[in-house]
Amino acid sequence: MVTDPPPEEEEEVFEEEEKELQLTTIISNFPANGAVSVDDEGNVYVSEYGTLIGRSGNGRRIFKLSPTGEILETLTDMSGPMGTKKDSKGNLYVNNDNNMIRGQVTQITPEGEREIFAPILGWPSSITIDPQDNLYITNYTKPTIHKITPDGTAAVFVEDDRLAGCVGIDLDSECNLIVSNFVTADIYKIDQEKNITLIANIPDIVVQNFGIGYLAVVDDVIYATGIAVSKIFKVSMDGEVEVFAGTGEAGQTDGKVLEATLSNPNGIGADKQNKILYISEWTGVGGVRKIEL
Repeated sequence: MVTDPPPEEEEEVFEEEEKELQLTTIISNFPANGAVSVDDEGNVYVSEYGTLIGRSGNGRRIFKLSPTGEILETLTDMSGPMGTKKDSKGNLYVNNDNNMIRGQVTQITPEGEREIFAPILGWPSSITIDPQDNLYITNYTKPTIHKITPDGTAAVFVEDDRLAGCVGIDLDSECNLIVSNFVTADIYKIDQEKNITLIANIPDIVVQNFGIGYLAVVDDVIYATGIAVSKIFKVSMDGEVEVFAGTGEAGQTDGKVLEATLSNPNGIGADKQNKILYISEWTGVGGVRKIEL
């Protein structure tokens, strides 16, 4: 008796579903509207730059938040604080007292002691830090990026006219500086040999000299805030630009990233280990928003 061979079992193919990213609010009715950074423990620092009065912001505080939005600590008696960053020893660095003429990087130790770590002429804006605890500082009113070594020695790392107006700064996986221009919405890569390469220009987002607020780099992908257009942009290192979050309508509605609204997003910082973005908002009732990548 001849029988047919059993039919071959079809191999099941499972397609990995793309994660549906959500924009959520971790704290609302919140006064801090400036730079955002995240320390190695996942705590979030948000600067209260305030409103521009004369030549400086009138904000006086930096808030330390838990990943869920609980206020853990409030640093007071600041002066229009902008970028913040923590080093491997737990020292917090703040671009403070920025007023177009003078500026200073303030060091706050884990014990709460403060001192001027390095003065920088102009308007030092944002900070990033490399694995050796060297700080890199953008300068809004001068075409420079300063490097400050752990002993407080400050020097111009690179100077170029294209860098005037730069605020956002972060590092990629090869320790290249990724820098964004607030005024032009250009994004540059600067390697350790000080070569400057244009990665991308985010088109049609500059309104009255408000272009890119800040940026963050996660897994060599750039996330930049379009402060005037109420969107967040995703930019590849090859220069591909896409809208990542926000409809363009100013608001503070949570939901799917492309359906949710933002109110002039400004600061953005990343928990790179857990792949979480935190965003501050310039206007509206104020809040810190979160996107888990």
